[in-house]
Amino acid sequence: MAVFCSNCGKSLTDDARFCSTCGRPIYVAPVYVQTRLIRPRAGRMIAGVCQGLANNYHWDVVWVRVITVLATVFSSGAGLIAYIVFWLVMPEEPLAMPPVTYTQPNGS
Repeated sequence: MAVFCSNCGKSLTDDARFCSTCGRPIYVAPVYVQTRLIRPRAGRMIAGVCQGLANNYHWDVVWVRVITVLATVFSSGAGLIAYIVFWLVMPEEPLAMPPVTYTQPNGS
């Protein structure tokens, strides 16, 4: 992908952080890697569905919870059904286990 300075228009290398002609910093938008949905073990209220959606899409978890409650109240329970479906479909975050170390028994 060609990168050009927005100030002077000079062509730059892909890994440039500053323009070599005018010295202006080069802004490169961060790239977010889409991962699969999981229900985290930390920060969840009921089953972790809202927390998992918020973590995956970089949303505020409070707004996801408010929208879920509003969808449940104003759609005759469709929000609750969607929550239950997500609860069944989204896998739970695996447990973080400490590394296992094996010791040799004493032969003496």
